[in-house]
Amino acid sequence: MDYDTLDMLRQNHPAWRLLKADHAALIVSFLHRSYIACNARTLGEAELVLRLEDYLYHLRRERGDNVHARRSRLYRRLGVRQARMAA
Repeated sequence: MDYDTLDMLRQNHPAWRLLKADHAALIVSFLHRSYIACNARTLGEAELVLRLEDYLYHLRRERGDNVHARRSRLYRRLGVRQARMAA
């Protein structure tokens, strides 16, 4: 791949946009934990919200209460909005 192709992908591809997001580590680690690590293919919205709440609680206990202080539903809405904008 050449520089111009990679630069265009970096600016326009949804996966690259996700990696550039301020909360990329949270999003990717949560998705890995929720889907890949437990070999899940589909999760209902309520289950996903519960898992995100649990994950945020876990992160806050390890790293302090100010880490990702928003509620899980807000993060989910932001993620959905960003995904729609990226599509």
